[in-house]
Amino acid sequence: MSNKRIALLVVALTVVALVAAGCVSKKTHLAQLNEKQALIDQAQARIAELQKANDGLNKDLADTKASLAAAQNENAQLKQQAASMKDQIAGLENQKAELDKAVAAGKVSEETYKKKVSGLNWAIAKVKKDLADKEAAIAAKDTEISKLQADEAALKATADDQTKKIAALNKDKSDLQALMDKTVSSKNTLIFILAALLVLAVILAIVGFSRKRKGEAA
Repeated sequence: MSNKRIALLVVALTVVALVAAGCVSKKTHLAQLNEKQALIDQAQARIAELQKANDGLNKDLADTKASLAAAQNENAQLKQQAASMKDQIAGLENQKAELDKAVAAGKVSEETYKKKVSGLNWAIAKVKKDLADKEAAIAAKDTEISKLQADEAALKATADDQTKKIAALNKDKSDLQALMDKTVSSKNTLIFILAALLVLAVILAIVGFSRKRKGEAA
């Protein structure tokens, strides 16, 4: 076999090898892209799921904060009312003390004293009962506030954890997208190289045929 034929055969085999390599490379490339796209889609679906859950958590957190603020405001009013009742009791007790002094000094009669003291005792007992009810309401409200504060802390911690997970997934998705873009870029470079080699092989083939014809013509 002549050197020219050997050269042509080499060129032909090169062309076939390049085409075959390109086909295999393309299949591998597509498989890699599909795999990465599937991972990106999974990450995006998980992000959407977590975001939806986080939206619900944030709503629950806002509702809990509103309930807590309302409970704290109501408790502050109850405590003000309780303080006012204590002042009333102190005032009534002072009136009794003044009556005791007055009857001891003979400024009021025993009958008047007993009547007024009876009225004061009734008023004191009533205010004390109302105060006890108010203090019970304050204790219940304190318990409610403690529970709301615990709920708020738990919801905030869960929401923060979800936010961190979303941020981590977004980073993973960005990394996958960057890797996918890099793979596409590498593939484009490989295609360019293969195309250049193929063109070179074709040129060599044309040159070889041209020389062969000239040689035969001569």
